[in-house]
Amino acid sequence: MGRARVLLAALVAAGACSSSPAKPVDAGYDYVWVDPRTDVCGEGGATPAMPPFELVQQIFNENCVSCHAPGADLNLAQDVSWANLVGQPAPAAEACGGVLVVAGDPNASYLYQKVTSPTPCSGVRMPRGEFGSAPPLPDCVLAILHDWIAAGAPGPSADGGADSGGDGSTD
Repeated sequence: MGRARVLLAALVAAGACSSSPAKPVDAGYDYVWVDPRTDVCGEGGATPAMPPFELVQQIFNENCVSCHAPGADLNLAQDVSWANLVGQPAPAAEACGGVLVVAGDPNASYLYQKVTSPTPCSGVRMPRGEFGSAPPLPDCVLAILHDWIAAGAPGPSADGGADSGGDGSTD
């Protein structure tokens, strides 16, 4: 009985510290929580037609590198992530193998499967989150990853993404 009370108290306290404010019963308004991970998406959740790698790296920085850093099976840190992903086999710990990113084919890319499938062939859906599971990435973030892979998984631009011309030219 004592354990149940401690657990209940912990759950109540955790709820009090939640980043989502509670909705008052008779507030007279609707509160809509917006996932902060959508900040990487365009206005209204729109995604660019051909996302640059710098946008993909921003997704990795905000959602992945806390675990996938130097020393991990897969390092998604700045300056090494593209080379560690495109055309590379999945880490040996992943029993089903496959290629992490198959340029031009999101559905054949193990990375895309790991972030979209609720039951990937090995392990769990990514990102895992602080306590073992996190909500899936928002649809607009998944669309950026999909469209980047479908566009051939282009690498980082020489200017770090500063070229807003969008045609990849260097003139």
